[in-house]
Amino acid sequence: MKKIIFILILLLLINSIELAFADYINPPREELEKMITEIAQKRGVPSVVVMALARVESVFRHYDETSRSVRTGSAGSIGLMQVNNSRSLYDDYRLRYDIAYNIEAGIDVLMEKWDASASTTQWAYLPSVGDMDPNILENWYFALWGYNGFVASNNPNVAYASGKSYTFQDLIYMVIRNEYNQPINPIEITYLPDIGTPSRTLNVPTPEENHLGDITLADIGDKIEVSFMATTSGLNLRELPDGKVIGTLNDGEIYIVGKEAEMEGGYYWYYLLTESGEGLGWAARNWLVKIEEQEDIELDKIDEVIETSEIENPNSSEVTNMAGFTDIDNHWARQYILELYADGILKGKMETSFAPQDDVTRQEFAVLLSRSFEFGDASARSFSDKNTVQSYAVTAVEKMVYFNIMDLEEDKFNPERPLTRIEAALAISRILEYPEQLKAFEFEDVQSISIEELKGLASVFTYEIITGRDAKTYDPYASITRGEISKILMITRSHLH
Repeated sequence: MKKIIFILILLLLINSIELAFADYINPPREELEKMITEIAQKRGVPSVVVMALARVESVFRHYDETSRSVRTGSAGSIGLMQVNNSRSLYDDYRLRYDIAYNIEAGIDVLMEKWDASASTTQWAYLPSVGDMDPNILENWYFALWGYNGFVASNNPNVAYASGKSYTFQDLIYMVIRNEYNQPINPIEITYLPDIGTPSRTLNVPTPEENHLGDITLADIGDKIEVSFMATTSGLNLRELPDGKVIGTLNDGEIYIVGKEAEMEGGYYWYYLLTESGEGLGWAARNWLVKIEEQEDIELDKIDEVIETSEIENPNSSEVTNMAGFTDIDNHWARQYILELYADGILKGKMETSFAPQDDVTRQEFAVLLSRSFEFGDASARSFSDKNTVQSYAVTAVEKMVYFNIMDLEEDKFNPERPLTRIEAALAISRILEYPEQLKAFEFEDVQSISIEELKGLASVFTYEIITGRDAKTYDPYASITRGEISKILMITRSHLH
Protein backbone atom coordinates (compact mmCIF):
# COMPACT_ATOMS: atom_id res chain seq x y z
CA MET A 1 0.00 0.00 0.00
CA LYS A 2 2.83 2.42 0.91
CA LYS A 3 4.50 1.62 -2.41
CA ILE A 4 1.30 2.47 -4.33
CA ILE A 5 0.90 5.77 -2.45
CA PHE A 6 4.54 6.67 -3.18
CA ILE A 7 4.06 5.98 -6.90
CA LEU A 8 0.88 8.09 -6.98
CA ILE A 9 2.66 10.99 -5.26
CA LEU A 10 5.56 10.68 -7.71
CA LEU A 11 3.19 10.74 -10.68
CA LEU A 12 1.44 13.82 -9.29
CA LEU A 13 4.80 15.58 -8.88
CA ILE A 14 5.84 14.73 -12.44
CA ASN A 15 2.51 15.92 -13.80
CA SER A 16 2.73 19.17 -11.82
CA ILE A 17 6.23 19.81 -13.19
CA GLU A 18 5.07 19.15 -16.76
CA LEU A 19 2.08 21.46 -16.26
CA ALA A 20 4.35 24.18 -14.89
CA PHE A 21 6.54 23.94 -17.98
CA ALA A 22 3.51 23.79 -20.25
CA ASP A 23 2.25 27.14 -18.91
CA TYR A 24 5.17 29.00 -20.53
CA ILE A 25 4.49 32.04 -18.34
CA ASN A 26 7.40 34.37 -17.66
CA PRO A 27 8.03 35.26 -14.01
CA PRO A 28 7.71 38.97 -13.14
CA ARG A 29 10.80 41.06 -13.85
CA GLU A 30 11.30 41.75 -10.14
CA GLU A 31 11.44 38.02 -9.42
CA LEU A 32 13.95 37.45 -12.22
CA GLU A 33 16.12 40.33 -11.01
CA LYS A 34 16.17 38.88 -7.51
CA MET A 35 17.16 35.50 -8.93
CA ILE A 36 19.90 37.06 -11.07
CA THR A 37 21.29 39.01 -8.11
CA GLU A 38 21.57 35.87 -5.97
CA ILE A 39 23.27 33.84 -8.70
CA ALA A 40 25.59 36.67 -9.77
CA GLN A 41 26.74 37.19 -6.18
CA LYS A 42 27.30 33.45 -5.90
CA ARG A 43 29.49 33.57 -9.02
CA GLY A 44 31.37 36.75 -8.11
CA VAL A 45 30.04 38.93 -10.94
CA PRO A 46 28.43 42.39 -10.47
CA SER A 47 24.69 41.70 -10.53
CA VAL A 48 23.79 44.90 -12.39
CA VAL A 49 25.94 43.78 -15.32
CA VAL A 50 24.07 40.46 -15.55
CA MET A 51 20.63 42.07 -15.13
CA ALA A 52 21.37 44.55 -17.92
CA LEU A 53 22.68 41.71 -20.10
CA ALA A 54 19.44 39.75 -19.59
CA ARG A 55 17.42 42.89 -20.37
CA VAL A 56 19.23 43.40 -23.69
CA GLU A 57 19.32 39.72 -24.66
CA SER A 58 15.69 38.76 -23.99
CA VAL A 59 13.81 41.70 -22.42
CA PHE A 60 13.43 39.38 -19.39
CA ARG A 61 11.38 36.89 -21.40
CA HIS A 62 12.53 33.32 -21.06
CA TYR A 63 9.39 32.04 -22.78
CA ASP A 64 7.53 33.18 -25.86
CA GLU A 65 4.06 33.21 -24.33
CA THR A 66 2.32 33.63 -27.69
CA SER A 67 3.78 30.52 -29.31
CA ARG A 68 4.00 28.74 -25.93
CA SER A 69 7.65 27.85 -26.38
CA VAL A 70 11.08 28.66 -25.00
CA ARG A 71 12.47 31.86 -26.48
CA THR A 72 15.13 30.91 -29.05
CA GLY A 73 17.39 33.18 -31.09
CA SER A 74 18.19 32.89 -34.79
CA ALA A 75 21.48 31.11 -34.01
CA GLY A 76 19.80 28.69 -31.61
CA SER A 77 20.54 30.68 -28.46
CA ILE A 78 18.27 29.68 -25.61
CA GLY A 79 16.12 31.48 -23.07
CA LEU A 80 16.61 34.45 -20.78
CA MET A 81 20.38 34.77 -21.26
CA GLN A 82 20.30 33.55 -24.89
CA VAL A 83 22.90 30.85 -24.23
CA ASN A 84 24.32 29.17 -27.31
CA ASN A 85 24.90 25.51 -26.49
CA SER A 86 26.47 24.43 -29.78
CA ARG A 87 29.45 22.98 -27.89
CA SER A 88 27.13 20.96 -25.60
CA LEU A 89 28.73 22.37 -22.44
CA TYR A 90 25.39 22.61 -20.66
CA ASP A 91 22.29 20.50 -20.09
CA ASP A 92 20.06 21.54 -22.99
CA TYR A 93 16.84 20.54 -21.23
CA ARG A 94 17.69 22.58 -18.13
CA LEU A 95 18.69 25.56 -20.26
CA ARG A 96 15.13 25.53 -21.58
CA TYR A 97 13.09 24.74 -18.49
CA ASP A 98 15.21 25.80 -15.51
CA ILE A 99 15.53 29.59 -15.56
CA ALA A 100 18.03 29.68 -12.68
CA TYR A 101 20.23 27.23 -14.58
CA ASN A 102 19.94 29.38 -17.72
CA ILE A 103 21.05 32.45 -15.74
CA GLU A 104 24.04 30.63 -14.30
CA ALA A 105 25.01 29.32 -17.74
CA GLY A 106 24.81 32.87 -19.12
CA ILE A 107 27.13 34.05 -16.35
CA ASP A 108 29.44 31.15 -17.20
CA VAL A 109 29.59 32.33 -20.83
CA LEU A 110 30.27 35.89 -19.67
CA MET A 111 33.07 34.62 -17.42
CA GLU A 112 34.68 32.89 -20.42
CA LYS A 113 34.77 36.28 -22.15
CA TRP A 114 36.11 37.90 -18.98
CA ASP A 115 38.87 35.30 -18.84
CA ALA A 116 39.71 35.98 -22.50
CA SER A 117 40.15 39.64 -21.52
CA ALA A 118 41.80 39.25 -18.11
CA SER A 119 44.08 36.25 -18.61
CA THR A 120 47.77 36.84 -17.91
CA THR A 121 48.92 33.70 -19.75
CA GLN A 122 49.21 35.71 -23.02
CA TRP A 123 46.73 33.52 -24.89
CA ALA A 124 43.76 35.78 -24.21
CA TYR A 125 42.03 37.02 -27.36
CA LEU A 126 40.20 40.08 -25.99
CA PRO A 127 41.74 43.42 -24.96
CA SER A 128 41.64 44.45 -21.29
CA VAL A 129 40.69 47.48 -19.19
CA GLY A 130 42.92 48.77 -16.40
CA ASP A 131 43.88 46.22 -13.76
CA MET A 132 40.78 44.13 -14.59
CA ASP A 133 39.37 44.30 -11.08
CA PRO A 134 36.03 42.51 -11.66
CA ASN A 135 34.24 44.66 -9.08
CA ILE A 136 34.83 47.81 -11.17
CA LEU A 137 31.90 48.00 -13.59
CA GLU A 138 33.81 49.85 -16.30
CA ASN A 139 36.31 46.98 -16.58
CA TRP A 140 33.64 44.68 -18.11
CA TYR A 141 33.61 46.58 -21.42
CA PHE A 142 35.40 44.03 -23.64
CA ALA A 143 33.84 40.97 -21.96
CA LEU A 144 30.40 42.41 -22.78
CA TRP A 145 31.53 43.26 -26.31
CA GLY A 146 32.50 39.61 -26.78
CA TYR A 147 29.40 38.00 -25.22
CA ASN A 148 27.89 37.20 -28.64
CA GLY A 149 31.23 37.19 -30.47
CA PHE A 150 34.05 39.71 -30.67
CA VAL A 151 32.97 41.31 -33.94
CA ALA A 152 34.01 44.54 -35.65
CA SER A 153 30.40 45.75 -35.83
CA ASN A 154 30.56 46.37 -32.06
CA ASN A 155 33.59 48.62 -32.43
CA PRO A 156 32.08 52.07 -31.69
CA ASN A 157 34.28 53.69 -34.34
CA VAL A 158 32.96 51.27 -36.97
CA ALA A 159 29.34 51.47 -35.76
CA TYR A 160 29.19 55.26 -35.54
CA ALA A 161 30.88 55.70 -38.94
CA SER A 162 28.23 53.46 -40.52
CA GLY A 163 25.39 55.52 -39.07
CA LYS A 164 24.54 53.37 -36.05
CA SER A 165 24.00 55.21 -32.78
CA TYR A 166 25.07 52.43 -30.42
CA THR A 167 26.81 49.06 -30.10
CA PHE A 168 25.82 45.97 -28.10
CA GLN A 169 27.87 47.04 -25.09
CA ASP A 170 26.51 50.59 -25.41
CA LEU A 171 23.00 49.16 -24.99
CA ILE A 172 24.01 47.36 -21.81
CA TYR A 173 25.58 50.54 -20.43
CA MET A 174 22.37 52.46 -21.25
CA VAL A 175 20.28 49.93 -19.32
CA ILE A 176 22.64 50.09 -16.34
CA ARG A 177 22.38 53.89 -16.25
CA ASN A 178 18.76 54.44 -17.20
CA GLU A 179 16.93 51.46 -15.70
CA TYR A 180 19.07 50.74 -12.64
CA ASN A 181 20.22 54.30 -11.89
CA GLN A 182 23.78 53.02 -11.67
CA PRO A 183 26.41 55.39 -13.09
CA ILE A 184 28.90 53.74 -15.46
CA ASN A 185 31.35 55.36 -17.86
CA PRO A 186 32.50 54.00 -21.22
CA ILE A 187 36.16 53.58 -22.08
CA GLU A 188 37.88 56.21 -24.21
CA ILE A 189 37.19 55.01 -27.76
CA THR A 190 40.17 56.86 -29.19
CA TYR A 191 42.18 53.83 -28.04
CA LEU A 192 40.22 51.65 -30.51
CA PRO A 193 41.10 51.26 -34.21
CA ASP A 194 39.01 52.98 -36.87
CA ILE A 195 38.23 49.62 -38.50
CA GLY A 196 38.18 45.99 -37.40
CA THR A 197 38.69 44.81 -33.84
CA PRO A 198 41.43 45.96 -31.47
CA SER A 199 44.49 43.83 -30.79
CA ARG A 200 44.24 41.37 -27.93
CA THR A 201 47.31 43.04 -26.41
CA LEU A 202 45.53 46.40 -26.04
CA ASN A 203 45.03 47.62 -22.48
CA VAL A 204 42.74 50.63 -22.14
CA PRO A 205 42.89 52.66 -18.90
CA THR A 206 39.94 52.33 -16.56
CA PRO A 207 37.99 55.63 -16.69
CA GLU A 208 39.15 57.92 -13.88
CA GLU A 209 35.59 58.12 -12.58
CA ASN A 210 34.64 54.48 -12.08
CA HIS A 211 32.05 52.61 -10.05
CA LEU A 212 31.96 49.52 -7.86
CA GLY A 213 29.73 46.48 -8.19
CA ASP A 214 28.37 44.23 -5.44
CA ILE A 215 30.85 41.33 -5.41
CA THR A 216 31.12 39.78 -1.94
CA LEU A 217 34.05 37.80 -0.56
CA ALA A 218 34.36 34.99 1.95
CA ASP A 219 36.08 35.56 5.29
CA ILE A 220 38.94 33.61 6.81
CA GLY A 221 37.54 30.37 8.20
CA ASP A 222 34.52 30.21 5.87
CA LYS A 223 33.82 26.84 4.29
CA ILE A 224 33.61 26.89 0.48
CA GLU A 225 32.75 24.36 -2.23
CA VAL A 226 34.31 24.00 -5.69
CA SER A 227 31.51 24.57 -8.19
CA PHE A 228 31.54 24.93 -11.97
CA MET A 229 28.96 24.28 -14.69
CA ALA A 230 30.60 23.62 -18.04
CA THR A 231 32.47 20.42 -18.83
CA THR A 232 36.01 20.97 -17.59
CA SER A 233 38.98 19.05 -16.30
CA GLY A 234 38.94 20.93 -12.99
CA LEU A 235 39.80 24.21 -11.30
CA ASN A 236 43.47 25.15 -11.23
CA LEU A 237 45.17 25.37 -7.85
CA ARG A 238 48.01 27.90 -7.94
CA GLU A 239 51.13 28.59 -5.92
CA LEU A 240 50.31 32.32 -5.71
CA PRO A 241 47.31 34.43 -6.83
CA ASP A 242 47.35 34.07 -10.64
CA GLY A 243 50.65 32.21 -10.24
CA LYS A 244 52.00 28.87 -11.38
CA VAL A 245 49.62 25.91 -11.51
CA ILE A 246 50.43 23.32 -8.85
CA GLY A 247 47.36 21.09 -8.97
CA THR A 248 43.68 20.69 -9.81
CA LEU A 249 40.50 20.92 -7.71
CA ASN A 250 37.42 18.87 -8.56
CA ASP A 251 33.77 19.89 -8.61
CA GLY A 252 32.07 19.43 -5.22
CA GLU A 253 35.22 19.37 -3.09
CA ILE A 254 35.07 21.27 0.22
CA TYR A 255 37.80 23.57 1.56
CA ILE A 256 38.31 26.35 4.11
CA VAL A 257 39.46 29.90 3.35
CA GLY A 258 42.80 30.47 5.05
CA LYS A 259 43.72 34.06 4.10
CA GLU A 260 42.04 37.30 3.10
CA ALA A 261 41.12 37.34 -0.60
CA GLU A 262 43.57 38.99 -3.00
CA MET A 263 42.86 40.48 -6.45
CA GLU A 264 45.33 39.63 -9.19
CA GLY A 265 45.05 39.10 -12.95
CA GLY A 266 41.33 39.82 -13.15
CA TYR A 267 40.22 37.55 -10.31
CA TYR A 268 39.83 37.50 -6.56
CA TRP A 269 41.73 34.55 -5.08
CA TYR A 270 41.21 32.47 -1.94
CA TYR A 271 43.99 30.64 -0.14
CA LEU A 272 42.60 27.17 0.58
CA LEU A 273 43.04 24.78 3.46
CA THR A 274 41.78 21.23 3.72
CA GLU A 275 39.18 20.59 6.40
CA SER A 276 42.00 19.13 8.50
CA GLY A 277 43.92 22.42 8.21
CA GLU A 278 46.54 21.54 5.58
CA GLY A 279 47.57 24.52 3.42
CA LEU A 280 47.12 23.91 -0.32
CA GLY A 281 47.33 27.01 -2.51
CA TRP A 282 45.23 29.68 -4.24
CA ALA A 283 42.14 29.33 -6.45
CA ALA A 284 39.82 31.81 -8.19
CA ARG A 285 36.80 32.93 -6.17
CA ASN A 286 34.28 32.66 -9.06
CA TRP A 287 34.25 28.87 -8.87
CA LEU A 288 34.34 28.70 -5.07
CA VAL A 289 30.94 29.08 -3.43
CA LYS A 290 30.59 29.86 0.28
CA ILE A 291 28.44 27.22 1.96
CA GLU A 292 29.05 27.95 5.65
CA GLU A 293 30.21 30.88 7.75
CA GLN A 294 33.46 30.79 9.70
CA GLU A 295 34.49 27.35 10.83
CA ASP A 296 35.04 26.88 14.54
CA ILE A 297 38.82 26.79 14.19
CA GLU A 298 41.48 29.00 15.72
CA LEU A 299 42.70 31.71 13.32
CA ASP A 300 46.14 31.56 14.97
CA LYS A 301 46.24 27.90 14.02
CA ILE A 302 45.44 28.79 10.39
CA ASP A 303 48.33 31.28 10.31
CA GLU A 304 50.63 28.64 11.76
CA VAL A 305 49.60 26.11 9.10
CA ILE A 306 50.10 28.66 6.29
CA GLU A 307 53.54 29.69 7.53
CA THR A 308 54.63 26.05 7.87
CA SER A 309 53.33 25.25 4.38
CA GLU A 310 55.21 28.19 2.86
CA ILE A 311 58.45 27.22 4.61
CA GLU A 312 58.21 23.59 3.53
CA ASN A 313 57.45 24.47 -0.12
CA PRO A 314 59.80 27.34 -1.10
CA ASN A 315 59.00 27.59 -4.84
CA SER A 316 60.42 24.13 -5.45
CA SER A 317 60.03 22.51 -8.86
CA GLU A 318 58.08 19.67 -7.23
CA VAL A 319 55.39 22.19 -6.24
CA THR A 320 55.31 24.42 -9.30
CA ASN A 321 55.91 21.74 -11.92
CA MET A 322 53.45 18.94 -11.24
CA ALA A 323 54.43 17.27 -14.53
CA GLY A 324 57.96 16.69 -13.25
CA PHE A 325 59.62 17.87 -16.49
CA THR A 326 63.18 19.00 -15.81
CA ASP A 327 63.73 20.70 -19.19
CA ILE A 328 61.04 23.41 -19.20
CA ASP A 329 61.63 25.53 -16.08
CA ASN A 330 63.41 28.26 -18.05
CA HIS A 331 61.54 27.74 -21.32
CA TRP A 332 59.28 30.54 -22.63
CA ALA A 333 56.39 28.06 -23.21
CA ARG A 334 56.51 26.60 -19.70
CA GLN A 335 53.08 27.92 -18.63
CA TYR A 336 51.36 26.66 -21.80
CA ILE A 337 52.97 23.23 -21.45
CA LEU A 338 51.95 22.81 -17.81
CA GLU A 339 48.35 23.94 -18.37
CA LEU A 340 47.90 21.54 -21.29
CA TYR A 341 49.59 18.78 -19.29
CA ALA A 342 47.13 19.41 -16.45
CA ASP A 343 44.27 19.08 -18.97
CA GLY A 344 45.61 15.73 -20.21
CA ILE A 345 46.50 17.02 -23.68
CA LEU A 346 50.30 17.18 -23.68
CA LYS A 347 52.57 14.43 -22.41
CA GLY A 348 56.32 14.17 -22.00
CA LYS A 349 58.67 12.26 -24.27
CA MET A 350 60.07 10.60 -21.17
CA GLU A 351 59.04 10.67 -17.53
CA THR A 352 61.08 13.78 -16.70
CA SER A 353 61.57 15.24 -20.18
CA PHE A 354 59.17 17.21 -22.39
CA ALA A 355 61.70 18.11 -25.13
CA PRO A 356 60.17 21.52 -25.98
CA GLN A 357 62.61 22.14 -28.86
CA ASP A 358 61.87 18.88 -30.69
CA ASP A 359 59.76 19.08 -33.85
CA VAL A 360 56.12 17.97 -33.76
CA THR A 361 55.31 15.25 -36.29
CA ARG A 362 52.09 15.15 -38.29
CA GLN A 363 50.78 12.15 -36.34
CA GLU A 364 51.61 13.82 -33.01
CA PHE A 365 49.71 16.92 -34.14
CA ALA A 366 46.71 14.76 -35.07
CA VAL A 367 46.70 13.27 -31.57
CA LEU A 368 46.95 16.71 -29.93
CA LEU A 369 44.03 18.04 -31.98
CA SER A 370 41.97 14.96 -31.15
CA ARG A 371 42.61 15.44 -27.42
CA SER A 372 41.95 19.19 -27.55
CA PHE A 373 38.71 19.31 -29.55
CA GLU A 374 35.65 17.11 -30.03
CA PHE A 375 35.25 15.68 -33.53
CA GLY A 376 32.85 12.79 -32.99
CA ASP A 377 33.24 9.30 -34.40
CA ALA A 378 34.94 8.81 -37.76
CA SER A 379 34.69 5.98 -40.26
CA ALA A 380 37.92 4.17 -41.07
CA ARG A 381 39.71 5.82 -43.99
CA SER A 382 42.32 4.01 -46.05
CA PHE A 383 45.48 5.64 -47.40
CA SER A 384 48.63 4.09 -48.76
CA ASP A 385 50.92 4.60 -45.74
CA LYS A 386 48.38 3.88 -43.01
CA ASN A 387 50.48 0.95 -41.79
CA THR A 388 53.28 3.40 -40.88
CA VAL A 389 51.09 5.32 -38.40
CA GLN A 390 51.97 4.48 -34.80
CA SER A 391 49.22 2.52 -33.01
CA TYR A 392 48.61 5.31 -30.47
CA ALA A 393 47.83 7.74 -33.30
CA VAL A 394 45.72 5.66 -35.71
CA THR A 395 42.30 6.78 -34.45
CA ALA A 396 43.34 10.45 -34.28
CA VAL A 397 44.84 10.39 -37.79
CA GLU A 398 41.68 8.76 -39.17
CA LYS A 399 39.60 11.56 -37.60
CA MET A 400 41.78 14.31 -39.06
CA VAL A 401 41.50 12.77 -42.53
CA TYR A 402 37.79 11.90 -42.27
CA PHE A 403 36.80 15.40 -41.08
CA ASN A 404 39.13 17.07 -43.61
CA ILE A 405 41.21 18.76 -40.92
CA MET A 406 44.55 17.49 -42.29
CA ASP A 407 45.23 16.66 -45.93
CA LEU A 408 46.75 13.62 -47.61
CA GLU A 409 49.63 14.06 -50.05
CA GLU A 410 49.21 11.74 -53.04
CA ASP A 411 47.24 9.35 -50.83
CA LYS A 412 49.89 9.48 -48.08
CA PHE A 413 49.61 10.98 -44.60
CA ASN A 414 53.38 11.01 -43.92
CA PRO A 415 52.90 10.53 -40.17
CA GLU A 416 56.57 10.85 -39.17
CA ARG A 417 57.27 14.01 -41.16
CA PRO A 418 57.62 17.21 -39.10
CA LEU A 419 54.52 19.40 -39.16
CA THR A 420 54.96 22.70 -41.02
CA ARG A 421 53.62 26.09 -40.00
CA ILE A 422 51.31 26.31 -43.00
CA GLU A 423 49.91 22.81 -42.35
CA ALA A 424 49.13 23.79 -38.77
CA ALA A 425 47.56 27.06 -39.93
CA LEU A 426 45.32 25.30 -42.44
CA ALA A 427 44.20 22.63 -39.95
CA ILE A 428 43.36 25.15 -37.22
CA SER A 429 41.51 27.41 -39.67
CA ARG A 430 39.24 24.45 -40.44
CA ILE A 431 38.39 24.08 -36.75
CA LEU A 432 37.62 27.75 -36.04
CA GLU A 433 34.94 29.91 -37.60
CA TYR A 434 36.34 32.07 -40.39
CA PRO A 435 36.91 35.64 -39.11
CA GLU A 436 34.30 38.21 -40.03
CA GLN A 437 37.04 40.65 -40.97
CA LEU A 438 40.65 39.74 -41.80
CA LYS A 439 43.76 41.59 -40.71
CA ALA A 440 46.09 42.70 -43.49
CA PHE A 441 49.60 41.27 -43.79
CA GLU A 442 52.60 41.85 -46.07
CA PHE A 443 54.46 38.54 -46.06
CA GLU A 444 56.81 38.20 -49.03
CA ASP A 445 57.43 34.44 -48.77
CA VAL A 446 53.91 33.04 -49.28
CA GLN A 447 53.63 33.27 -53.08
CA SER A 448 54.05 29.52 -53.53
CA ILE A 449 51.27 28.39 -51.18
CA SER A 450 47.79 27.48 -52.46
CA ILE A 451 44.73 29.73 -52.25
CA GLU A 452 43.23 27.50 -49.55
CA GLU A 453 46.46 27.63 -47.55
CA LEU A 454 46.53 31.41 -47.95
CA LYS A 455 43.00 31.62 -46.53
CA GLY A 456 44.04 29.42 -43.61
CA LEU A 457 47.08 31.62 -42.98
CA ALA A 458 44.90 34.75 -43.05
CA SER A 459 42.49 33.21 -40.53
CA VAL A 460 45.06 32.19 -37.91
CA PHE A 461 47.00 35.43 -38.45
CA THR A 462 43.83 37.41 -37.72
CA TYR A 463 43.23 35.36 -34.57
CA GLU A 464 46.93 35.88 -33.66
CA ILE A 465 47.44 32.13 -33.33
CA ILE A 466 50.36 31.71 -35.76
CA THR A 467 51.81 35.09 -36.63
CA GLY A 468 54.81 35.95 -38.81
CA ARG A 469 58.47 35.68 -37.94
CA ASP A 470 58.52 39.40 -38.71
CA ALA A 471 56.42 41.83 -40.77
CA LYS A 472 57.68 40.41 -44.10
CA THR A 473 58.35 36.75 -43.26
CA TYR A 474 55.86 33.99 -42.44
CA ASP A 475 58.20 31.01 -43.00
CA PRO A 476 55.32 28.71 -44.08
CA TYR A 477 57.35 25.52 -44.57
CA ALA A 478 59.33 25.69 -41.33
CA SER A 479 58.67 22.97 -38.77
CA ILE A 480 56.94 23.61 -35.43
CA THR A 481 58.44 22.67 -32.08
CA ARG A 482 56.64 21.03 -29.18
CA GLY A 483 56.95 24.27 -27.21
CA GLU A 484 55.45 26.30 -30.06
CA ILE A 485 52.53 23.90 -30.49
CA SER A 486 51.61 24.28 -26.82
CA LYS A 487 51.05 28.02 -27.29
CA ILE A 488 49.19 27.47 -30.58
CA LEU A 489 46.79 25.01 -28.93
CA MET A 490 46.19 27.26 -25.93
CA ILE A 491 45.25 30.25 -28.10
CA THR A 492 43.05 28.10 -30.35
CA ARG A 493 41.21 26.65 -27.34
CA SER A 494 40.62 30.14 -25.98
CA HIS A 495 38.85 31.15 -29.22
CA LEU A 496 36.58 28.11 -29.08
CA HIS A 497 35.80 28.85 -25.41
